[in-house]
Amino acid sequence: MSRPRSAESHAAILQAALELVVDGGLQGTTIEGIAARAGVGKATIYRRWKTKEELFTEALRGIAVGLPDPDTGSLREDVIALTAFNLEHMPRKAALLMPRLMVEAADDPELFAVMREVLVEPRRNVLKAILKRAVERGELRGDLDLEDVVDLLIGPLIYEILITGADMAKVSQLPARILEMALEGLAPTPASRARARHPPAA
Repeated sequence: MSRPRSAESHAAILQAALELVVDGGLQGTTIEGIAARAGVGKATIYRRWKTKEELFTEALRGIAVGLPDPDTGSLREDVIALTAFNLEHMPRKAALLMPRLMVEAADDPELFAVMREVLVEPRRNVLKAILKRAVERGELRGDLDLEDVVDLLIGPLIYEILITGADMAKVSQLPARILEMALEGLAPTPASRARARHPPAA
């Protein structure tokens, strides 16, 4: 009987940590507050985690879902599929959490490293793989810096989350529009195709 209760309290503690960080940021979150929200004693928390940062790191890893790598043969369809998956599996509170944490992480190298490892880099890497295939298919110019293109496509989504208060219905309408506009500047031109066929001599 003790193990189910233990697992239940463990989950409640992680959930409480996420909720309180969304509400007040990591700096404003305390072990006392987490214990009260989860309905456990502080000793229960300290037996499992030494610090609130360690606790929150585990909570953050718990909400990070594995990402698909769609390969439909179309850049537009791949990006739309990836974004739709992200939005479908990202509750509103989780969408609000990321910008708040990135601000706090600017002054906390350990938190910043966890954020990049758990939430940022996996998403960037999948998108870069999609973009690389699009370059190979000739849908994008070969001289593009893919890191810049990732910023171009993700940045508007983060901004939309911030200015709409994470209204996910509005956010979900954005990717297709942004991609259509971006492709006008990212698609190969006659000049870029000519450079690809005849690169300048070294």
